[in-house]
Amino acid sequence: MVLAAVFTLTLPAQAVYIPMSSDLIKTTSSPAVYIVDDNLKRHLFSNEATFWTWYSGGWANQKVKLISQDDFDMLDSGKNITVRAGTNLIQFDNSNKVYAVTPGGVLCEVRALYGSDWQDRIIKIQASFETDYVRDNSCTIISTGKLPDSSLIQYVNSSDIWYISGGQKRKASPEGFKANGFKQSAIVKNIPTTMTYGSGKAISAYEPNLGILYSLTYSRQAEITGRPDLIITDIVFPTSRIIVNQTISLQLVIRNIGGNLTSELGLKNIVFSGTDWTSTNISHPDYPTANNPLQTGQTFTLTYTGRFVASGDKNFTAKVNEPSEIVELNQLNNSYSEKVTIYAQ
Repeated sequence: MVLAAVFTLTLPAQAVYIPMSSDLIKTTSSPAVYIVDDNLKRHLFSNEATFWTWYSGGWANQKVKLISQDDFDMLDSGKNITVRAGTNLIQFDNSNKVYAVTPGGVLCEVRALYGSDWQDRIIKIQASFETDYVRDNSCTIISTGKLPDSSLIQYVNSSDIWYISGGQKRKASPEGFKANGFKQSAIVKNIPTTMTYGSGKAISAYEPNLGILYSLTYSRQAEITGRPDLIITDIVFPTSRIIVNQTISLQLVIRNIGGNLTSELGLKNIVFSGTDWTSTNISHPDYPTANNPLQTGQTFTLTYTGRFVASGDKNFTAKVNEPSEIVELNQLNNSYSEKVTIYAQ
């Protein structure tokens, strides 16, 4: 249900509706509320909780316009409204995972940093609206990291409020805080001074790019879905019977299952280790480059020459893009393990 039983008051229907940007509208036949954008498209608030991340006060203060079904049908439908970035944490009703919403409706999984009252920040979103958001699998909020863009933070023993934007902190004056509809409940308090950001321009007045209409045009989906995604598909051994202290060459096969990769950083940063294995040479072709990218579905092979210095069953592990110098579509699938038996003779 969307915004079920929200309107118990009677709203007078307008004889003729002339759509205007920022109008909040509904019909008599449905409790659903929409906002009209600059192009006169209507956008649905998926539920009441989503609505209140953008607005404050009771329904009587919102000036929702009740329009006829014919006037409603004249408006083209746009994308649904997502929870305002930096306000509440969200959880879909088909999962236990908790996410922070960042600009563009991008989700970062939350595992730490929101304090002991983090559960009070969670609002539930119907699973049918999952596709309104974009998951960024490379973004996980952990205790050793930082809070993401659009977060409102307050350092320990300080009354100053900061808005995180583009990885920088921007001080929000009382006037700027009110003008942009920020909420006290969204502030993450008692942030340790060790969580540092660069300094940006202060927020002292209303800024359009912090508002709901801008959120309807701003998107990061193409940026995220276009990222490369490196996985290791195989460690190729030259024979099934490898003898101790025998010089051999092993091949590490890397595949890109994401967007085109033009940087070779991830392919230079590789952990490659086997129990009792010693490398004497690594062959790394001059690829990929900006002019010769590792395209979607293509593989890349590195050759390691060396020997095992002891016999027995050995564990081999490899991890690509370690440390993580390129941002991938998913940075949780970079590891690969394999076992091999080394014979004395």
